[in-house]
Amino acid sequence: MLPTLPLPLPAEVVDTYAIDLAAPYTAGWGYQHLDAAYGPGGDLYVLSHLGRYKPGGEAAENPHDRTVSLSVLARYAADGGGEPASIAVVRRRTRWSKFGDAWDFRLAVLPDGTVALCGRHDNTYLFDAELTREIGAYTQNSHRRAYEDYEPGTPFASRIAVTPGGRLLCVTAEYGTNQYGNFSANLIGIADTAPTAGDRPTIHAFASLDARPQHQGPELDVSSYVMHEGRPVGLEHRPEPALGDLVAEEWAGLYQRRRKWLGAPQPLADDRFVVPVFAELFRSGNRGNAFTFALVDDKGAVLGKLRGMHAYQDSPYTGGCYQVATDPARGRVYHLNRYGLYAWDADGELLAKVSTGIKPFSLLKNFSLLGCSPDGDLVLAQDKQHLLARVPVPADDLAGGLGTAVETGLAAFGKHRTALKKQWTQEAWHWTYRPEAGRLHEL
Repeated sequence: MLPTLPLPLPAEVVDTYAIDLAAPYTAGWGYQHLDAAYGPGGDLYVLSHLGRYKPGGEAAENPHDRTVSLSVLARYAADGGGEPASIAVVRRRTRWSKFGDAWDFRLAVLPDGTVALCGRHDNTYLFDAELTREIGAYTQNSHRRAYEDYEPGTPFASRIAVTPGGRLLCVTAEYGTNQYGNFSANLIGIADTAPTAGDRPTIHAFASLDARPQHQGPELDVSSYVMHEGRPVGLEHRPEPALGDLVAEEWAGLYQRRRKWLGAPQPLADDRFVVPVFAELFRSGNRGNAFTFALVDDKGAVLGKLRGMHAYQDSPYTGGCYQVATDPARGRVYHLNRYGLYAWDADGELLAKVSTGIKPFSLLKNFSLLGCSPDGDLVLAQDKQHLLARVPVPADDLAGGLGTAVETGLAAFGKHRTALKKQWTQEAWHWTYRPEAGRLHEL
């Protein structure tokens, strides 16, 4: 697998919907890269989203005039070149917003190779490893209203991350939490087995963001598969004390009275996790707003946090950089935002910071952190040029070697990009290609 890969759009999709690749995103469309994960055999999966809004486009007969919301899921073979070995296009409804709800999907590859897409709230879709077919789904209606009849469905999880030992770190939603009159992500738990088409495993909740939700009822809000201390979660029963309360102790009084929300937890070990918690977003700007990357064990105890970040100078809110990536084999945690690349050890001690305020590291402002490879490389997406880069980092001495490794990786990325421009078709840095027969699948 090449160290730099295009993140292409299938030409068939571009032609069908007449996507103007040269148009700016202010024209009502966008293509962004959300997540990456490795399969047990070393294959790399990348999840992207293509969205376009057109007034009245939900009912348009001509595809050129339609509102579009597509998840693009690409698989790159471990022993392959730069082209995806297979690519799936997942069409999503657009009723609830102009870009639908596909932007909230996240990706996981389960221990048996099954690919899972999880979205709010607890909708989980299972696909075979080759991305040729959907093999199962656990879904519920995400839009519950007090004045409407509601059928809960059969949900599973809003987020899944696989631990080194094959356990599933899951986030599930509850109704009425965080002063919100609908579903929101609230519980963090562990499933010891993976879901299949015919079996939904039990999730054992060990932490909650809000332990005292309001307006829950016994008919709809007692879970049948999320358990805590041997009993179903719901009503007054869930893990306490609330994680939101614990991390709020270091925040100013203003933030303690406002909502918090969960980022995507990541495993450092089978029993140690990084849990991002953020304060409520404001319309007027959020730089300087409170946040915490908490270290939590599988019993719900807060072991500490990732230290060394300043609320304003290192704010993840600028550009919406909320992702953390973990390298369990080496006991490291990484975070990339508009102000720097940060690396910690498993105890939360800051090992290194590479500031984006100086060259050549200012180029990192154009990248998003998608994860870590099994070899410990950083997996980055160049958001404006739609390229995926893997940047090796030193096995030790991050304090002295991380900057040098990133500088070397950025220089190599520039050379690879130049070579790719000669090999691929692109317009305004949007790469397109026509897959061979049997490689493109519409799901």
